[in-house]
Amino acid sequence: MSTPPPVQTLRSAWWEPQIDRSVLKGLMKRSDGPGLYFLAIWAALLLVAGWAIHLAAGSLWLVPAVVVYGVVLGFAYAPSHECAHGTAFRSRWLNEAVLWLSSFVWGESPTHRRFAHSHHHTHTWHWKVDAQMGYSNPVRLRTWLGDVIGLLEFWPRAKLMVRHARGHILDRERVYLPAGQERVVVREARLLMAGYLALLAWAVIGQTWVPMLYFFIPRFAGAFAVYAFITTQHMAMAQDVNDHRLCTRSMSNSWLSRVLYWNMNYHIEHHVYPSVPFHALPALNAAIRDQLPQPSPGLVAAHVEIVRVILAQRSDPRATASRALPAQAARPATSR
Repeated sequence: MSTPPPVQTLRSAWWEPQIDRSVLKGLMKRSDGPGLYFLAIWAALLLVAGWAIHLAAGSLWLVPAVVVYGVVLGFAYAPSHECAHGTAFRSRWLNEAVLWLSSFVWGESPTHRRFAHSHHHTHTWHWKVDAQMGYSNPVRLRTWLGDVIGLLEFWPRAKLMVRHARGHILDRERVYLPAGQERVVVREARLLMAGYLALLAWAVIGQTWVPMLYFFIPRFAGAFAVYAFITTQHMAMAQDVNDHRLCTRSMSNSWLSRVLYWNMNYHIEHHVYPSVPFHALPALNAAIRDQLPQPSPGLVAAHVEIVRVILAQRSDPRATASRALPAQAARPATSR
């Protein structure tokens, strides 16, 4: 018996909050200033942490210095994500330049990242449809741990880049890649790999630890921090539903976390209106807060909730994280 095709979701099928259209239009305005501000803080922290590596050379302090630097470096995810949306900056050239730089650090073709992530927004947490959904309910503890420390991310993304560099595009990738973009993805993967090989050649030929201490080693050593944030976005939430309040998790975080994460702690808000730039997400939250569930009160609380749900799923595979939805917010979505 043939397997039925996976369900496809439409944006018009998703829940949408009540918000004045003029307010929403204002929130969607793009600007260069906030992105440059967040980027400057990230760069300044990298410089400070990088200087700490220099000062710690030859001592045991080198290990924590590299880890701290790697924690900051790993948050290249944030500008890469926002630039993939095209909303990080008003200037297109600036958006593309930062997308390339951050994607090089993150390790994924900018074009593939852009379209795979767009597909994720269209089919958020629909199993076997969402291009960026790597696991399904019930979740295992080892899946949670592997996702937090990056083991479920580095190896698959490395294989993805090597496969693309060899010119192999899978049929499931052609679903979200527009016609003609396959060649772009292949070319970009080859350029990224050439850059990584150039850094390695510099280390070997120049007999220097600089590329290792300032790129390769910290990129792995500090990855756990950004993945700890990314894991909270959808893990242990409901799947195959057309309501971002049920399949997506928002959190309350400190100022520094919000800056490094580019406000992606407002993740329900981001999924409801992905065209709203990161810097306007706090204002969007204020406008629709009474229609949303309470956010997780922090990163640790979010992971405690995830682990509790995973343990509950051992006896009830249908268990998911859930919060009460405001009754006045339950209205059908309208077409975007």
